[in-house]
Amino acid sequence: MNNVKMMGSLLDRLLSYVSSAPERDANYDIAVALLRNYPQLKGLALSQIADLCYTSNASISRFCRFLGMDNFKEFQSWMERDFTMRTDYSRQFYTMLHNNQETAISAYRDALIGNIYTTIAPENAQVIPDIVKTLHDCGKAAYFSHHFLWDIGHYFQSKMMMMGRYVELFMDYATQLECARSLTEKDFAIICSVGGSYLTRYPDICNAILSSGCKMLIITQNLASPYLNTADFILQCGTTNRNDVGKYAALMANDLILMGYLRAYDKAFQ
Repeated sequence: MNNVKMMGSLLDRLLSYVSSAPERDANYDIAVALLRNYPQLKGLALSQIADLCYTSNASISRFCRFLGMDNFKEFQSWMERDFTMRTDYSRQFYTMLHNNQETAISAYRDALIGNIYTTIAPENAQVIPDIVKTLHDCGKAAYFSHHFLWDIGHYFQSKMMMMGRYVELFMDYATQLECARSLTEKDFAIICSVGGSYLTRYPDICNAILSSGCKMLIITQNLASPYLNTADFILQCGTTNRNDVGKYAALMANDLILMGYLRAYDKAFQ
């Protein structure tokens, strides 16, 4: 199995499917059963999961392929690497939250506000007009991200569509790679990755973007990434992602672009 195919978590994929499924068929029933029994799934054999879902081994194997996995073994691998709240919050913050909630929330607030001030700094503000012009004038615009930042991308896509600009955004690795390979020098790619993990985790996608010769914007805190050497634009979204505060700065960076585009091109208030 190629780990690069795994974008997000199994839990995210199941929730996304259940929330958007056009019909409630056998796959939908399996997905709901998996979610209802999710804490028990790790380490279970194929037959045990089939029993939990009141279905057959063959149906579970088909469902794994339906999700884009090669087999049940890959499903187990997704389970083993699934994320928990420990991924987002440090042990120190967890202890502080239990011992003194007010102090913990105050520390969280201060880090969040610091990130926002960094994001709206003059260094970012001065490149927004050029980013907005490129976004307006390019052929195809495409947005690349993963995990929660994909949801920010969806927000960005929706707001841009309200202003008449379609931005491509895909959830799965295969479709993101296909999109990256379709780009040309006339296009524009936006990569949103707070810690820069997208850039190192999915090199095939990033190299396809680079090979296309398109304009590229990277929204990140990781200013040491070698990919920044080839980016046309960089928006720094804060300086810390400790205890998951970086997502607010990433949203703010996206909002800066949206407000710039609104100011320059949208006629809604005219």
